[in-house]
Amino acid sequence: MIVVAGEALIDLVPHEPGPLAPLRPVPGGGPYNTAVALGRLGAQVAFCSRISTDGYGGALLEGLREAGVDTRPVQRGPEPTTLALARLGEDGSASYAFYVEGTAD
Repeated sequence: MIVVAGEALIDLVPHEPGPLAPLRPVPGGGPYNTAVALGRLGAQVAFCSRISTDGYGGALLEGLREAGVDTRPVQRGPEPTTLALARLGEDGSASYAFYVEGTAD
């Protein structure tokens, strides 16, 4: 069993070019993505983190379960989900602003 511990958050990614483009919520965070990838590859993997009970937290938990990840080590809490606002450079590179104060992470 592989145990992955760490953040699970929502990346807010621009849906189209432009400074006021609509944002698309995408489950993310390095540890979260690692656990999902391992689960999809068929590995026995568990994820250990604190995930919000809000709608985004529910989507994060569902994504883990759909990938076959054991979510028993996950703790749930009423704090909001951490958000990462992604900005895409003209060269395609990404930079992030994280909103973590008072969140479940």
